Amino acid sequence: MSTNDATLHAALRFAVGVTLAFVVSEAMRWSPSFLAPVFTAVLLANLPIRPTLKMAVGLMVVITVASLFSLAMASLLRGTPTVLFGLIALCVFAAFHAIVSGRPALPAMLLLICLATIPVVVMIAPDQAGILPAALIRSMLVALLAIQVVYVPWPLTAAPRPPPPAAARSASPGALAAAGVAIVMPLMLVYLLFGLADVLPVMIATVMLVANFDLQRGRMHALGMIVGNTVGGLLGLLLHSLLVTTPTLPFLCVLMFAVLLGFGQRTSVGGPSAGLAVLTCNAMLIILSTAISSDAGTLSLWLIRVLQFTLAGAFAVGTMSLVWHRREA
Repeated sequence: MSTNDATLHAALRFAVGVTLAFVVSEAMRWSPSFLAPVFTAVLLANLPIRPTLKMAVGLMVVITVASLFSLAMASLLRGTPTVLFGLIALCVFAAFHAIVSGRPALPAMLLLICLATIPVVVMIAPDQAGILPAALIRSMLVALLAIQVVYVPWPLTAAPRPPPPAAARSASPGALAAAGVAIVMPLMLVYLLFGLADVLPVMIATVMLVANFDLQRGRMHALGMIVGNTVGGLLGLLLHSLLVTTPTLPFLCVLMFAVLLGFGQRTSVGGPSAGLAVLTCNAMLIILSTAISSDAGTLSLWLIRVLQFTLAGAFAVGTMSLVWHRREA
C-alpha cells in the first residue's frame, strides 16, 4: 500500500461520506439537515481508523447523554434563568478545560454543541424543545452509518503519524477554558435576549472554531480561521445559487461531491491546514443547508448570515488571541 493510495481513499471517504449524509438528510427533510454531514466531516477528519463498534456505541452514548442532560437542565431551570446561565457557564468551562488539557476532544465538543444550542431553544420555543436533541442523536447515527458505508469500498488508511512535539503553552488550561466561556456565553445571551433562534448554526460553528483554535500557530492561523469561516459561508451561497438552476437530488449529489473532494484532499494530508479545511467545509454545509430550508431566502438575507458567521468568528478568535497576548506580555 502506498501513501498516495491511502490519501486517495481518505479523500474519497470524506467526499462520499459527507455527500451521502447531506443528501439523505435533505431527501428525508430533516431539520436541521446540516448536523449529520457536519458530524460526518468532523469524525472522518479526526478518527484515523474505521470506528469500531465500541467507539460508535460510545459516541452515541455521549451525544444522547449530553443532549438529554442539556434538555433536562434547561427545562427544569427555565424559570430561574440566572441559575441556568451560571450552570451552563460552569459546564462550558469544564468542557473547554477538558479539551485544552489534552483529553479526548470529541466528547467535550459534542457536549459544547448541546450546551450552546438546546438551552436557547428551550428558552425561546419550549414547545419545540425536544426537536433539537432528537435531531442531534439521529444525526450522529446517520454520520456513523455513512462512515461505515464509505469504508467498504475505500478501506485503506495511512500509517499513524507521530505526535507533534509538545510545545509549552503560552496560557494555562484554566485561562483558555475561561476564554471559551467568555466567547460562548455572551453569544448565547444575545440570542436569548433577542430571540434569535434562527442563527443557532452560528453558535455551532463558533463552538467548533473555539474548540479547534490553536494559540501556538499565531496570528496567521487566527486570520485563516476568520477567512475560512467567511469563505465557507460564501461557498455555501454559491452552491445554493447553482442548485436553484437545477433543484434535484442528483444535481445536488454532483455539486457536493465535486466540492467535498477538494476538501477531502486537503483533510487527508493532515497538518495545520486540515483543521482549517474542516472549519471551512462546515461553514459551507451550514449555510447551504439553511439556504435550502428557507422559504424566502434572498441574497441580502444570506449575506447577512455570512456576516454573522464572520463577526462571530472574529469575536471568537479575537478573544482567544487576547488571552494569548496577555499571557505572553
